[in-house]
Amino acid sequence: MIDLTGRTALVIGSASGMGAAMATRLAAAGAAVIVHGRTESQVEQACRRLTETVPGAEVRRRR
Repeated sequence: MIDLTGRTALVIGSASGMGAAMATRLAAAGAAVIVHGRTESQVEQACRRLTETVPGAEVRRRR
């Protein structure tokens, strides 16, 4: 796997589906991930899932 430590990734539509899967993989590779979604509640849920799946992940919110 590639090392993305020190990089930041903005994943559009990362609150669900393929975007969420991509955000998870990027976070696992060490990237700080900016989670983007349609509603604040979707973004909050996605951030919670992401930090549970990838402990220690740097997650930021964007709506």
